[in-house]
Amino acid sequence: MTVINAAGTSIRHAVARALATVNQAPVEATFRVISARVELDGHARVRRAEAQIEVLKPAPIGAWSPEQLLGLVNPDGAHPLMVRIAAERPFFLDIVPVTWERWMLRVEDSLPPGLDPHCPRVGVQQAEAAHFAARLGKRLPTVAELRQAWGPSTYPWGPDRDPSQGRSRAPRYDELPEVALHPAPPTGVYDLGAWLWQWTAEGSLFGGSEDGQPGFDQPLASHRQPVGFRLAQTA
Repeated sequence: MTVINAAGTSIRHAVARALATVNQAPVEATFRVISARVELDGHARVRRAEAQIEVLKPAPIGAWSPEQLLGLVNPDGAHPLMVRIAAERPFFLDIVPVTWERWMLRVEDSLPPGLDPHCPRVGVQQAEAAHFAARLGKRLPTVAELRQAWGPSTYPWGPDRDPSQGRSRAPRYDELPEVALHPAPPTGVYDLGAWLWQWTAEGSLFGGSEDGQPGFDQPLASHRQPVGFRLAQTA
């Protein structure tokens, strides 16, 4: 096990810089974020992030205890950028929504001007998202699975709004933040707060916000924006 500290402009950036010191990229590494924190500017936007991670060697799922598996990214080396969620029927879930960068590796598309490739790919229909998942041998998560990853609190990080832990409202002025700006909850799943609606396997929307409160399992409506998606895989 190797423990590394790094700083960056987001938690994602800090983790990537930490892994670079051992010549690994996030998409290939097995790691866990031990601790993370962010500093905000006067508009509650992340201006600096710090992360401490432990880098481990992948091993068969059965070799890890349930405690060791919690928040461990890519534990078996076969699920890049996914964590295993303990449930009655365990499953793997992407730690971040599908980004423009990931989308364009599989789909011939152009990044909108002024947008960071690490921003989530939004604006696709549920059928398009499901087709993209199937091309990768994955699927869209169910409402129940996303609720399991969310946890029992009002927000993934706890009962109260906390801008240092995540966004509780949709972005203003059509601003689209990059993924993993804020620390992840213990499950290791980022961006399950309330700012981004996400497609479910059932065709409903999960986790967004209209008034600062989460909205689970909501029908599609024009005022529910932005809408992205992440992928799941049966364990």
